[in-house]
Amino acid sequence: MTHSETYAERRQRQRFAALREGKPCIDVRINEQRLPVIDLSIDGFSIPAGLVANGDEFDFEMRLIDGFGDKVRGRARAVNMVGDTSSGQSGCIFLTLTETEQKTLQEWLTVIVICGASVRLTPHEAEAIVKGPSLI
Repeated sequence: MTHSETYAERRQRQRFAALREGKPCIDVRINEQRLPVIDLSIDGFSIPAGLVANGDEFDFEMRLIDGFGDKVRGRARAVNMVGDTSSGQSGCIFLTLTETEQKTLQEWLTVIVICGASVRLTPHEAEAIVKGPSLI
């Protein structure tokens, strides 16, 4: 089986590398372990493989790595894994997020888009990108 036969993108929204100035900017706590968030969308996130298996449901808490600002807490499910447990990543979808958590997540993503853009974007334009369909 080729990679394309075993992997299917499940997110309906654009995902963004959770980086600021080339370094991870968000981490997630799952089962008392902290991991960097690899990428993030309003639908879900990915983390280094090995902590959760496909189908696992779990509580999580995300925070900005600098420790400032709000946290996003909720429940998620691991839905796929790309690569192996030593070097791959697990894709997870959000199952529960409160309206406040969704708003915080959207604010984080809007900042990530603005900071990573090669052209100047207004917050309104960045928000439209975050809420828009996946470009993949």
